[in-house]
Amino acid sequence: MPKHLEFGNLVRIQDRQSTMKHNRSSKTRWLLAVLLAAILAACGDDRSGPIDDEPPLGNGDTGSLVGREFWSTDISENGNPRALVDGTRIAITFDEGTLGATAGCNSIGGVYTLEGDSPVSGTLVVGEMSMTEMGCDGSRHAQDDWLIAFLRSTPSFVLEGDELALANDSVQLQLVDREVADPDRRLDGTEWVVTGFLDGDTATNISVPTAATVIFDSATSMITGTDGCNSYAGSVEIADGSTGGPVAGDGELQFGPIEAEQEL
Repeated sequence: MPKHLEFGNLVRIQDRQSTMKHNRSSKTRWLLAVLLAAILAACGDDRSGPIDDEPPLGNGDTGSLVGREFWSTDISENGNPRALVDGTRIAITFDEGTLGATAGCNSIGGVYTLEGDSPVSGTLVVGEMSMTEMGCDGSRHAQDDWLIAFLRSTPSFVLEGDELALANDSVQLQLVDREVADPDRRLDGTEWVVTGFLDGDTATNISVPTAATVIFDSATSMITGTDGCNSYAGSVEIADGSTGGPVAGDGELQFGPIEAEQEL
């Protein structure tokens, strides 16, 4: 289960101030809109839940780069450690023939091929790359440029299970599978934070003093949380997705009536 969940399309939302002025019925409808349209992110430590199957660490296909994302764990240049800008990491995602990368500012993309007789070792050959134009500070822009130059330098690669090493004559970049560095959370028992809303193909971030939260509990068939002002609770059914579900590949969520506790 990923750390980010998306539910359906947003039909109706209200801003925080106007929502707080409405009665419980209006707030309940707003909560339903939030739950059906929110982008949720995992918050804090996972809570214990009735489901014992923890998501496995790592990627099942450890003999291929395709379909995997790797995060940097260590970088050295000319024999010395190279520090990244505070709060950033290098992330590289491999798809079939294309890769994406980020170093804390822009999104970078390009085509690549692997040269060598083995899918787990050889040379990474990256073609022309494109980059978004975010207004980041000079240090992060310079880090983007450094990463592009490194990827275009035809570095060698060695994949050993969940660990990937890229190197050229002066730089050694160590990475680990994202699923090991930051394992996926379970839907059940995890506290999720609402980070945005979906309107068709448009995603909108939200900025409020106190974020809304959602917790699913399959043991009690309840969904609880807060909208940032009031607490709520309601019934929920979590299915395995075999009947469809609001998002392909995710579990089906069937919400019952929600009772909001009005804050005075």
